[in-house]
Amino acid sequence: MTLDKVLILDDKLSTENFSSVQAISLLDEEQRSLIDYYEETVSLWSESTDGDDIVLLQDFSRYPFIFIHDSFENPLVKDGLKAILFEKLTKTSKVVLFSGSRSESETPIEKIYDEKISGAVCYEILRRQYFDNLKNFIDGYLLISEYDIRYLYNQYLQPKKEIAYLLLEKIKMTLEESIQAAIASDSFKDLLSLYEYDADATTHRFSMMTDDDFIATLEDLIEEN
Repeated sequence: MTLDKVLILDDKLSTENFSSVQAISLLDEEQRSLIDYYEETVSLWSESTDGDDIVLLQDFSRYPFIFIHDSFENPLVKDGLKAILFEKLTKTSKVVLFSGSRSESETPIEKIYDEKISGAVCYEILRRQYFDNLKNFIDGYLLISEYDIRYLYNQYLQPKKEIAYLLLEKIKMTLEESIQAAIASDSFKDLLSLYEYDADATTHRFSMMTDDDFIATLEDLIEEN
């Protein structure tokens, strides 16, 4: 299966605080494999000869998300060309602009540069938040095969825990039938597998529990891992 990568464009020195190089170094090999990292734009796009347009040099449609360092002092894209570039990129991808001057927020902040750019495709985020939550964002994709922008802004939203509680709600519904039905359900097996437990090896233990203990044990599993 081909995995969808994200593109990160960041000219910040690796030795500087919250650089993308540092953020990527904190990821494991599987997580890093989902990132194409660039320090400059030379192989990504170029200005037209008259300076009024941007020419894309790559097929950006293969990137669901494109992260760009949007510096005020040393912009990678001139102000007059930002709207043109972002309009082109957002036809196939979502763009996230990050810098140290952005506002902190636990919910996604949309950035509209031009009326031609539709909503929910261009965002801005504080660099520190981007640095802190990049792993969470990538983890979400590895778990659900989809990039969820919420995980980039809110460190308390954990993809594994969200999936686990959705499975737990399904287990509760099956438990109304019987504890044996709950144990035999795919949701029960998926939940234990999510935390790398063997459902078959724990069947006897769970079958001896009351309904309340059954749910409490699963809740403890979710909260403690």
